[in-house]
Amino acid sequence: MAPRRARVLGEQPDHAEALRRHLISVTQRLLSAHGLSGLTTRSIAREAQVADGVLYNHFADKDDLVVSALSERLGDLGERFAQECPRPGAQDLRAGLTALVVQCRRFGAEAFPLVAGLLGRPDLVHELFARLHATDDAAAPIIWRDVLGFLDAEQRLGALSDEVQVEAVAALIVGATQLGALRDPAAAAAASSDRDEDPGTADLVTVLVRACHP
Repeated sequence: MAPRRARVLGEQPDHAEALRRHLISVTQRLLSAHGLSGLTTRSIAREAQVADGVLYNHFADKDDLVVSALSERLGDLGERFAQECPRPGAQDLRAGLTALVVQCRRFGAEAFPLVAGLLGRPDLVHELFARLHATDDAAAPIIWRDVLGFLDAEQRLGALSDEVQVEAVAALIVGATQLGALRDPAAAAAASSDRDEDPGTADLVTVLVRACHP
């Protein structure tokens, strides 16, 4: 007997894959809104409008579903970051660094609420990072390669002093913005949508320009 089709998906041709995508999407939404605490297979199934046991047709268990949802969402955020990262030489150094800081704060504001609940589950953190870095081209942490690439290219164009250690500047940008997002995701999200008026962004960029200028 063929498995019952989930009514919520209608008559989509590739029903199994559509249902898997639906479960991942619902889990991403629940994690973003409420975190990992209190998340159960029943709450996911209820939100997805499917029977409780349906999850086990597509994932080993709830943890497998959670890690799958997080790895895909973080991967999407990383791809968006790469696409929206400022292009070297397309603006002056201050404008480029401002755009970079804004994008880093936006990434952190969206990523940290998703993964915060995993801090008490080191096994899930390990599995998440293993999946994110499963291929050679994803060996660097998300956004790090793009931040470092921008700074390195700007240095080759002469915007950064040859004496500047771009790895140290990249660590400062990523560390400061992600710490800010961890401390106050709402403020980081607001700053990423209003770059010109946010004093935290302006202050950080001023420090960076002074440190990097030839």
